[in-house]
Amino acid sequence: MIKSHDQWSKLGEEYLGEHNIAWAEKMESYPTQVPGSGPLTLMKAIMNDYWADVRGPTKDWPAEHVDMVMAKLYWCWVAWLEATHVDLAEEWKVEDE
Repeated sequence: MIKSHDQWSKLGEEYLGEHNIAWAEKMESYPTQVPGSGPLTLMKAIMNDYWADVRGPTKDWPAEHVDMVMAKLYWCWVAWLEATHVDLAEEWKVEDE
């Protein structure tokens, strides 16, 4: 879905895995969906899984867990930006370091 990765979107792609990304792409394929609906819906699902559906406060997460969740959310944001701002996507291209 993402044409041009930076280090965090690439990490998010690894954490999400093929199944979740394919699900977001399938959401985009329905004729009634607007561009960006797949990544945005996946972002909502991630927030539900790690925050809204968790009973009680989410405290004491190790840094690796925070990085994993944030990288997934970041991937969704970048995919949404590319889907909704096609004309600007090339300007945002960041080369991997």
